This record gives sequence, structure tokens and C-alpha cells, in this order.
Amino acid sequence: MKYRWNWLRDRLEELGTNPSRFAKDLDWPASRVYELFSGKTKAIPLDRVAKAAAILGVRLDDMINFNSGLTDNICFSQKPDNISYEINTSSVPELDLYNLRDTVFSVEPEVESDFLNETGYTYTASLTSPKRIKDNWKIPEEYLEEINIKHNNVYIIEAISDSMYPTISSGDKAIVDTSPKGRFPSPDGIFAIWDGLGVTIKRLELIPNSEPPALKIISDNPKHNTYERLVDQCKIIGRVASIIKKV
Repeated sequence: MKYRWNWLRDRLEELGTNPSRFAKDLDWPASRVYELFSGKTKAIPLDRVAKAAAILGVRLDDMINFNSGLTDNICFSQKPDNISYEINTSSVPELDLYNLRDTVFSVEPEVESDFLNETGYTYTASLTSPKRIKDNWKIPEEYLEEINIKHNNVYIIEAISDSMYPTISSGDKAIVDTSPKGRFPSPDGIFAIWDGLGVTIKRLELIPNSEPPALKIISDNPKHNTYERLVDQCKIIGRVASIIKKV
């Protein structure tokens, strides 16, 4: 179905920006911009129309008439104001934890505290061997802020099993927060963990009033078993903050 504001998405793409950035420039919730596309929201608030016209390169009177519903036509008759739409990105490493490249990993002196070793499970970029870096993704810093993680604490891990299907499918990429907060299993959530054999992604629930503290380790796929472990027995790499899904 075609809605009146569908042109806005195309215009933002033409300007090299996106609805979320447009909303931020207007100091307006991003959800309201997306509601313009669906027709749920009919207009931009009047106190933001002039700013929107300047960003989009639309004559103010034309923007006011369209926004008020007096016309369905929009004409880009001027260049946008000198507003930079450069998107700042962070380089986020994707880790080759499963040896998918048929690389024989050697434990070098500078990575003796890498979480894959038996003797230590801390996990920081400075302690990760370059041989384990599969790729580097350019992730907008604005998005990392939105999911509340710092660029120096974020890594991407590929899911390679169906244990979390349909929430996470094999081949999906998990954006993992490895900060101290991200490694703490409360509140409940989805985490990347080391289970003694390899890295896996599971849903963790802290068992109430357990002493010593214990976790329930859950697969969303009912074909896989749920089991329990003491917190001290679990090597939590980090909380899954977001998923890049295959289609």
C-alpha cells in the first residue's frame, strides 16, 4: 500500500542518511518517523516542520502544505542546508572461534589469558590472537549506543547450530557484549558461553535462591535439552545484544 510519506524514505536514502538519523536531527522519536511510512502518524509536529524542510531541501511553504494535508505533491526545489550525514562507524571483529578456516590456532605468549585457554577466561581485544579474527564489520556507533554497548567490548560470533532456532538460526551473526556487565547472567537473556567443548549460544536463567548460585541453560529449540550448571562452572563470554539474521 502506498502512503503519503513514502517519498521520505527515498529522499533520506538519496541524502545518504536514514530515518533514525533524521529523527535524531529533529529531536523526535524514531518510531514516529517509521509510523509516517505506515500511515499511523499523519504529520510531523509543526515546531519541527521548518527543520525537516531544511534537512530535506524542500521549500518551507511546500513542506507546510504537504504536512498539513493541503497537497499530496512534494517538490525538492532547493539544496538541503549544510548538514553533515557522515555516519561514524566502529570496526567490530568477527571471531573465527570454530576454526572454520581450517587454521591451526597456536597459543602465543601474548594471548595466554584468552578465554579459549583452559587457564583463563577473560576476553578482551588486546588478548585475542589476530589469527582468530575472521573479519571486521563496520557498525554505526549510533547503533552500538542504541543497544547500549561500547565499541571496545563488542564482538561478532556466528551461530553454527540450530539449538536456538527459531530465535537464532545457524549462520546468524550474534553481536556480543563482553563487558563485565555483559558477562553477568542477570537479568535473564541470551549469552555466548564456553561449555567445555566449544563456544555456543544459549538462553541463561539464574535459578532463584540457589546456593551456590546456579544457572538453567536453555535451548529455544525444543529438540535440545535444558540443563543446569553452577555459575562458577560456566564460562560466560558475553550477552547477545543483537542478531544479524540471514534471510
